[in-house]
Amino acid sequence: MPLQQVFLSYSHRDDEPYGPQNRRWVEEFETALRSSIGQRIGPGRVEVWRDKRRLTGNELFDAQIEQQLDRSAIFVTVLSQHYLSSAYCRKELQAFGQRHLERGDLQVDHLSRIVKVYRRAIDRADLRRFVDLPALIPEVDGTTGYELYYVDDGGVDRDVLLDPGKAGLYWQRADDIALAIKRLLDSADDAPVAGAAASAQPVVYLARTASDMKDLREALQRELEDRGCRVLPDGEPPEEAQAYAAAVRADLQQAQLSVHLVGARYGSIPEGADASGVVLQADLALAQPGPLRSLLWSPPEVTADGVTEPRQREFIDRLEQAAFERDRAEFVRSSIEQLKSLLIDRLRPPPAAAPAPVATADGAAATAVYLVCDPVDRADTKPLKDALVALGFAVTRPSIEGTTDELLEENKANLLGCDVVVVVWGQTREAWVRGKLREALQAPGWGRDRPYQGKFVVVVPPDTPAKLDFDVPPDVVVLRGAGATEQLEGLLRRH
Repeated sequence: MPLQQVFLSYSHRDDEPYGPQNRRWVEEFETALRSSIGQRIGPGRVEVWRDKRRLTGNELFDAQIEQQLDRSAIFVTVLSQHYLSSAYCRKELQAFGQRHLERGDLQVDHLSRIVKVYRRAIDRADLRRFVDLPALIPEVDGTTGYELYYVDDGGVDRDVLLDPGKAGLYWQRADDIALAIKRLLDSADDAPVAGAAASAQPVVYLARTASDMKDLREALQRELEDRGCRVLPDGEPPEEAQAYAAAVRADLQQAQLSVHLVGARYGSIPEGADASGVVLQADLALAQPGPLRSLLWSPPEVTADGVTEPRQREFIDRLEQAAFERDRAEFVRSSIEQLKSLLIDRLRPPPAAAPAPVATADGAAATAVYLVCDPVDRADTKPLKDALVALGFAVTRPSIEGTTDELLEENKANLLGCDVVVVVWGQTREAWVRGKLREALQAPGWGRDRPYQGKFVVVVPPDTPAKLDFDVPPDVVVLRGAGATEQLEGLLRRH
């Protein structure tokens, strides 16, 4: 990649010394951004340029600025009230935007060349008035910016540089901006030629959240993008309810999975709507026709009883009581790490088709039995496997060698293709057994189109308190004791 230039546009009043340590906000931001770009892109590939002359406000929009704007591929703007008061800053933004609008490349693969950095909270209407260029307003208003401030418990925006405890947030945002710059430049380099096939990049709709889930959403977005996903929505939402809903539907139509983080707060309500944006997005996703699958998630500590806002309590209670179709939607309470594992699982391509069933002597397909066992119990299951094979069943056990992904794909293929699931509970723990039963429940979401002929748990020694007090799921037969194997053989003969 040839050397690319980033134009850093700012009001010089935002770089005046301030605070107890006389820090310069823009100077420190530039240092953090340069360092993050070096880490993300490497040295010598991107140069950050800003005008460091101390302007008095009477200078003309000079040739040097024109030249640097021509050379720049990306425009990073530090938004503040000082910025919105500067006619010079407006000229920089308009000049850069106009150049790329005329070239038709202000967006590259849905990514804008204008990167908004908020030093302070800015009203969107004020920003639209500031841009003051009709063709450019939708581009600036619709893109998501990066907030380098935080909102305290009283709802007041605070400067991160004045709070030692927020240093990590400041550098994380700088890294996010560097990553956005890298993706835009990579997309420009890899722009497809005319007629090239569309990318198979997974598309995830990561719903906008209320303020209490915002940081978690940003962390999840980073992780999904690092895994090669395109994450929607990729801009600011319309403020009016009908336009908001239309934008959400358009994004959902592109996605294969929608993810909704449900916290304790209800969230803001679009103009003219009866419900918050969080609720609207969830309802629109659940009503979306086609193959879209929705994952609604809440941390264990957020319960309907513990939520103070009545409308949010009602929303959570509705999710808890909903009877979702398993292959279309699910409401999950878990840790964030478990959520990430679920997302990886839902985005994994469908498993390979299971092997064709074995035919019996009279030509009929043999009943396929998936004999699930932990590697520690594998040797002990061989007599059961041999006995079932002798009775004419086609028996498969999990492999014990292979990568994690290979073993997961094989397990899915077996659950899709078998007629009967038999889980052997020997030396392993109860949680493992329940996990295997849950996987069987999830099989319709992976493409299984018929019910199992039977699901069994065969309990074999050693005896444990958990085995004696095991709560039997309604559709599972549990067989215990010395005759468990014979009982299973008898039950399977009936199929």
